[in-house]
Amino acid sequence: MHDEPAEHSTPPNGTVMLPEAPDLTVIKRGRGRPRKSAAPTTPKAPAGPPGRPVGFRVATFNTLNELTLEDFSFVRGVFNGLSAQDSFLRFYANIHFDQRGNPVIPHGLTINARFDYLEGRIQQAANLSEDKSLQRAAKVLNTPLPSAMADKDERDNLEAIYQRWYENLPEDQFTEKELPEAFQAYLVDNDIKVSVEQTQEVSRSTLIDSKVKALNELQTVLAYLPRPDAKTSIWLAASVHKALADANILDLRQLVRFISFAGRNWYRQIGRIGPVRAKRIEAWLGDHAATLGHINRSGAAWRPYKPLKTALVPLERAPEIAKLEYAEGSKVAAVAGEQLIQREGIAPLEMLRVPVALDGSKGMFRNTGPNHWGAHNDMEAIRLWLGTYLTAKKKRTFEAYRREVERFYVWCLCEAQVAISSVSVAHAMGYQLFLRAIPAAYISTARVTREDPRWRPWRGQIDQRNQAYALTVIKVMMEALLKGAYLTGNPMASLKSEATVERSMDTSRSLNQSDVDWVRDLLVRSAARYSQPDPDEADDEDDDIEAPSPALPGARTRRLKLILNVLLTTGMRLEELAHASIKHMQPAEVDGETSPNEFSLRVVGKGKKVRSVQISSTVYQLINEHHRDVETAIALREGEASPRLLAFRIERPMVAVLESAPASKDKTAKSTQATTGRALALSTQGLYKTLKGFFKTNALRELRRIRASRQMLAARQATAGQASLAEEFAKLASEIRALDTEAKVWLRRSKFTTHWLRHTFAKEVLRVNPNDAGLKMAQEMLGHASIATTGIYLKQDESAKVKAARLIFPTGI
Repeated sequence: MHDEPAEHSTPPNGTVMLPEAPDLTVIKRGRGRPRKSAAPTTPKAPAGPPGRPVGFRVATFNTLNELTLEDFSFVRGVFNGLSAQDSFLRFYANIHFDQRGNPVIPHGLTINARFDYLEGRIQQAANLSEDKSLQRAAKVLNTPLPSAMADKDERDNLEAIYQRWYENLPEDQFTEKELPEAFQAYLVDNDIKVSVEQTQEVSRSTLIDSKVKALNELQTVLAYLPRPDAKTSIWLAASVHKALADANILDLRQLVRFISFAGRNWYRQIGRIGPVRAKRIEAWLGDHAATLGHINRSGAAWRPYKPLKTALVPLERAPEIAKLEYAEGSKVAAVAGEQLIQREGIAPLEMLRVPVALDGSKGMFRNTGPNHWGAHNDMEAIRLWLGTYLTAKKKRTFEAYRREVERFYVWCLCEAQVAISSVSVAHAMGYQLFLRAIPAAYISTARVTREDPRWRPWRGQIDQRNQAYALTVIKVMMEALLKGAYLTGNPMASLKSEATVERSMDTSRSLNQSDVDWVRDLLVRSAARYSQPDPDEADDEDDDIEAPSPALPGARTRRLKLILNVLLTTGMRLEELAHASIKHMQPAEVDGETSPNEFSLRVVGKGKKVRSVQISSTVYQLINEHHRDVETAIALREGEASPRLLAFRIERPMVAVLESAPASKDKTAKSTQATTGRALALSTQGLYKTLKGFFKTNALRELRRIRASRQMLAARQATAGQASLAEEFAKLASEIRALDTEAKVWLRRSKFTTHWLRHTFAKEVLRVNPNDAGLKMAQEMLGHASIATTGIYLKQDESAKVKAARLIFPTGI
């Protein structure tokens, strides 16, 4: 069955009433250039900022005065059960978009009016045709639909019965007109009682199918489709056409060929077309591949980038001079093959040639005595310091620090002409100013390896936050060299940066009691929807009966409940939860005695620091339920002897995947990755997407409801204003303000992430334990290295300030 299409009225006599705004005069046209539509009569959108707009906000396609494939798709989508708004956004996404480039309904356009207008225009064009089949199709479109059933469950049940009956019918046994009567006879013969409303629903569904078939038939004749020889100026906006014309691309055939040859980044070879508009054009060409041909995406230019492999070994210095070898039978020595040697100027740390005068062996701020690093010059000291991170297997930290250090070193040699150990406060301030406006000679966007001569330290200008980070890394390095007795001072310590005073943590991003109640209610409703019997409550007599597979939605709901409870009651970081295993869980000790219903979990946090978090009996029960779901799912898919099932029972990751593992081409091969705890555990990315999707989907659903209500109230308010109904106008304005306030709540909830739950846990710990001991306890439970970080949570949020203010002269003076 189908949902109700957009409401539109048809006069009793069967004639079509068309909207007044568009001119529906149908002119017999050839296959030449279509006419562009007249200026819209809808209200103008608010003016944007002056100056040239951002590329993806500019129109990509022309608005034609012809019935296009998108028009027919929009009408067909509504017939097939999509709401008018969803159908509009799906099929006109390339044409209408907001200031951020996202598909949106244009300002002042009424979607239902658009549907009425197109349906009427299609009917009128078919009626004016001399083709009798088109006229019959138009008559089918003009047939009014019966009202849809109000009860969706009854409609779904009737649809299932109808589908089973229809699929077993011999082909062409009944005509479309005979189907409702034949189905009614089937219901009577099988003693299936249905109401009159349900009987009408069958007729309605059959009529919708007829309308869709008629629309498809009309589309083949009436839809104006792009041809390969059509000029780009017909279909594409003026700015896009001009950019393509400058590249000598004049028709759609040339455009398809050019994109096929140029590859995934074809737009980079054409000015004034960015990646967003390029994707719109590709999507539109794909929709019309039947007439324009398909884009060939099999060439090398369409292959995704492979990771670049550098020949440089981290911190291993390239030789200063090339190695020469005598060729066989020759007395002349030549360079042996391709060799990497040090070079002056801009080069990565491993290849950077440092002049003797600037190597720091006689630096101004060098310690004259021995140093703990055993370094004789700046390069040796830097390599030894960076090497400590490689030794500790902190690869990401090493790469980030090496990047900032080699940038600073290049600046010292090329710009300041100073050794690292001779850098003064004045030099440090000079580097600070340099980062605010990096010269073009130090910037390159080319995707090359580190040893490539085109390599540059920066990819573009950096913002204040990254400037502050760069200075901080150099400060940390200088401090380490100072403590190792290599330097006598740290010039970076005297710098003041505007960006460094920004808050490092926004602790206001936490859930309040209303948010927690909302999440709890969602979980209860979801659990009720996918509820299933508890295996522990099954009768002993049924032990030999094979248990049914747990519904995947129900298992996902129980896993989601587990994740939420773990994060809210332990304050664990996302990475910590992804690597948590109940192998590391043991009964907790309370007052020297073991507590049977509470557990302590060992986790490894930031900086490889180990701490214990407490697992309550409720959370432990949720873990067991989730693990039963995982074991049942694996056993039903792969059998009780599955290596993955055995690995899961050994490793026991706290949160595991529920879907099956990728199938191996070699059925007999044993995949090591498929039988390890990490392969069975839900990854950090999986955890984030699970929670983010849950929060965002449910919040945006409410936000759409509010926006629809607001749009309706705004229309009523406008009517009241035109009728000078002051009291009604003020009442509607108050209701709109209330909806705006509620919308802010749902917009905030759509931004919830996993770290909001950690902040919520921290604030709850400090609320229950408001003294100094509570602060220390919170530091240990959160795994903060510094108690100052934990202290940020003690700052009062806005709600606490308001409540405190109520107690100060509550009645005034």
